[in-house]
Amino acid sequence: MTDTTNPSLRDQAEALLTRVESGAPDLESFDINHFVHRLLAYDRKIVAIWSIEDVQSIRPDLTAEQAWEVLEEVSRKHDAEFGISWTTLECMADILFGYAPETEEAEEKRP
Repeated sequence: MTDTTNPSLRDQAEALLTRVESGAPDLESFDINHFVHRLLAYDRKIVAIWSIEDVQSIRPDLTAEQAWEVLEEVSRKHDAEFGISWTTLECMADILFGYAPETEEAEEKRP
């Protein structure tokens, strides 16, 4: 017999996702990375988490939507032999949106 008083981990995750998607104002902020790592630990899996902020730290000229496009494309095309790195993100951003515009700071560092 199934214990319906104790929701499964899957049910809890689905309920949390529904609350996050609804933008519920009563939703406490939480560390999503920590949650994902704990959730995957149940299946003995790991994941490296990259965010749009990571992409924008190397390509500040990109919008949040463009940074998300970079992450989605990297996710689809990454090589498991090499993984995802800062260089992977930068190269994909260059492929999708061209090279980053030169900044005064970059010009000052030139010999």
